[in-house]
Amino acid sequence: MKKLITGVLLSACIATTAYAGGKNSDERRGGDFLPLHKMERVLDLTNEQIVQFETLKEELKAERQAKRAEMGEEGKRRKMNALAGLNPDDADYQEKVNAIAEQKAEKVKARFLKRAELRMKVADILTDEQLEKFDNMKKKRGKKQRQHS
Repeated sequence: MKKLITGVLLSACIATTAYAGGKNSDERRGGDFLPLHKMERVLDLTNEQIVQFETLKEELKAERQAKRAEMGEEGKRRKMNALAGLNPDDADYQEKVNAIAEQKAEKVKARFLKRAELRMKVADILTDEQLEKFDNMKKKRGKKQRQHS
């Protein structure tokens, strides 16, 4: 019985330690578009580039916080499925569905354009060689994320 309890406790400790990961563990930190800690090491960033990336990250953080505050009430309404509130028997059902689809398409387009703008800012900061390494880093990261899915 003692061995069983010891084994269970040891397994729990190992699992907890493995889950905690390091300070810069990707799994723990989530999918960060600009993992500065890795970029410094892999891309050999200059001090000026590091400052530029930190400024860019602060801008992005401020934008996210502003958007989160703006979306406060809308976020609560969005939790309800928009289609669930529609009655398929209504005469204007298809028009409402089309309007919802257009709203969603606009949001996707806006996110895509924002991502392209960010990509352009990153390209302005990095040299051509660093940008190529950055792209390779992103590809490898994408493959790892798909493997864990």
